[in-house]
Amino acid sequence: MAMSVSRHCLVLASALLAAFCVPAAAQERDELWDITMKMEMAGMPMSMPARTSRVCVEKGAKDDSYIPQQSDCRNVESKRTGNKYTFKTVCDGKNKMTSTGEITFGDGTYEGRMKMTGMMEGQPMDMTQTYSGKRVGTCKAPPKPK
Repeated sequence: MAMSVSRHCLVLASALLAAFCVPAAAQERDELWDITMKMEMAGMPMSMPARTSRVCVEKGAKDDSYIPQQSDCRNVESKRTGNKYTFKTVCDGKNKMTSTGEITFGDGTYEGRMKMTGMMEGQPMDMTQTYSGKRVGTCKAPPKPK
């Protein structure tokens, strides 16, 4: 069973990384980021290796754009104090989860941590995700899907 949950977590991690792709306004120069994410699950003998991906983020994106999440998740609480952003996210659908976390923004960088609890494939899940981003250039984000 652990292997199945682990495989589903890798799929979830990929979906969460894809959530960083935010549509852009037509004429803006968007920001290219290298984002590294690492996940650890309670009860697993070892953590999954960190994964890094290059993502184009809309210039001037809101703080919640940096929260890794799936399409069936919504931000229910958030607060920005200085360079620190805290949040709570609820995910509905087949794999119901609640997440709490924080992101600390720097000059062209950010670091964050998110604690997720809920159910995955009918099994209880307790996972901690750490992530960091570094702006590495400019890009043009893909157009909004219709």
